[in-house]
Amino acid sequence: MKKLSLFLVFSLVILAQSHFVQAAGENKPDIKSESAVMIDAKTGDILYQKNSADQMYPASITKIVTGILAVESGKLEESVIVSSEAAKADGTRVYLLEGEQVPLKKLVQGLLINSGNDAAIAIAEYMAGDVASFADQMNEFAKKVGADNTHFVNPNGLFDVEHYTTAEDMAKITQYAMENEVFREIVSTKELPWVGEGWETTLRNHHQLLWDYPGTTGVKNGYVNESKHTLVTSVSRDNLDVIIVTLKAPSSRAAYWDTMTIGDYGFSNFERQTLSAGTEIQAETEETYPLKEDISVTMPIGEKPIQDVTSDGELLLKNAEGEVLLSHTLFKETKKEAATASKEEPVKEEEGSTFMQTAVKASVFLYGGLLLLLAFLVILRMRSQRQKHRKMRHVARSYVK
Repeated sequence: MKKLSLFLVFSLVILAQSHFVQAAGENKPDIKSESAVMIDAKTGDILYQKNSADQMYPASITKIVTGILAVESGKLEESVIVSSEAAKADGTRVYLLEGEQVPLKKLVQGLLINSGNDAAIAIAEYMAGDVASFADQMNEFAKKVGADNTHFVNPNGLFDVEHYTTAEDMAKITQYAMENEVFREIVSTKELPWVGEGWETTLRNHHQLLWDYPGTTGVKNGYVNESKHTLVTSVSRDNLDVIIVTLKAPSSRAAYWDTMTIGDYGFSNFERQTLSAGTEIQAETEETYPLKEDISVTMPIGEKPIQDVTSDGELLLKNAEGEVLLSHTLFKETKKEAATASKEEPVKEEEGSTFMQTAVKASVFLYGGLLLLLAFLVILRMRSQRQKHRKMRHVARSYVK
């Protein structure tokens, strides 16, 4: 009986320890997607990743790029004439007709809410003249936002071996796009009446988590056979905004489940911490410098960032592993001012030196002039003396006679 009691106590201890480990945030998500990442949408900090730098095929999440380029063009109210190529697009459509005139904003809505491939082609042709030229614009945009391992060849994500991305790159692209108010409004739309020449219906957003996962604000799903199921999701909850990307999930259900699992992990284990403007930061010299603006980092709940001030005035916020989460300039401007002042001092010295040189030259010139005058006076005196001596000798001779 005593042995049984000891066994039960030991089992309870082991069980309690396992629950404590889970509560401490060690319960990393177990997902079926081959690649995934979760970032803080405000800071860009990576909160979770699985093979996030691996090259993958994006499918229709490509349309995030097409959509933000159209929104930022400033031409949303202009009318687009649908070409035969756009009207014949494969896959999911909004059933545009050749020659139909559609406002650019409506095409973007059909693109992002109903995943219209025909809308994607129409946008590309209107924006750049043809699909290839628009793909060049997409690739320029990708480089601009730091998506260096991404390459696009079409605006809709239909399979091409040269059309690829990574989970990290798609997170960066989406982080940028979600800063645009018009883009956010479109991708968060659950339903939209659609009246076109070839189709009249109510569009229903293909992103199911807008209904099923609290705090979801967009963004886009995708599927082609080579990419399997792809999903990009933005969620705002508990003062934390995250972007979750899952790539190559075996089914749409797995993609959604993986996303919710990653999201639950993030909201349970991380919080955004902000150092407010005016907070005094102490450097190694023991001098303090006030922050000029709010700065934020995302940390495990209960963990504070490590502050480190470099000799050149950079405040580094690090996690427990020593990884730099944020760099912020504290007193670089002060150093610049000091440097400027030090540069000005030699100028003053040079000015003083120039004055002294001029004074010396003037003194030398004056002294030389005085010497010349003195020499002239000496010569005159000597001549005068000689003349006087001659006269005296002449007078003396006259006495001799």
